[in-house]
Amino acid sequence: MYKKITLGLLITAFIVGISFSKGVKPYNFSLKDENGKVITLESLKGNVVYLVFWTTTCGSCKEELPVVNRLYKKYKDKGVKFYAVVLDTKDLREIKKVKEDLNIQIPVLIGNRYVKSKYRVYGVPVTYILRKDLSIGKILYGTNDEKYLESLIQKFLKEKRDG
Repeated sequence: MYKKITLGLLITAFIVGISFSKGVKPYNFSLKDENGKVITLESLKGNVVYLVFWTTTCGSCKEELPVVNRLYKKYKDKGVKFYAVVLDTKDLREIKKVKEDLNIQIPVLIGNRYVKSKYRVYGVPVTYILRKDLSIGKILYGTNDEKYLESLIQKFLKEKRDG
């Protein structure tokens, strides 16, 4: 019985922790992109930031990334910075091949275990949409409906919060 109560409390604490994270500033990463340029989260301030965490072997990610790519094409020049943070490889040839296979142009950041831990990525895909002041607007798990994602982007673009 105590095991069930303990497990229940742990699950509740995890869920409450996730819901309270909305509006909080996430970890200020410093990651290289696929071209070797270092990108920091802080450098993206003033934009809505769309981060999708993925792996090259994830079937759901291969469904989600083309959806995000369509949004990228539509909003990349309208105040939204998109990054696909890959977590299972640093091999640029492998990343390039997956991008070609999926026909996506989203810039890729090379993630690591530390960022994976800080962003609580326990499965993929995981999406963080950050407000212009870089606070967490929404965290989404799994694949998502394109219209819903676009409605979130539009909502955060309209906000006056820019830090």
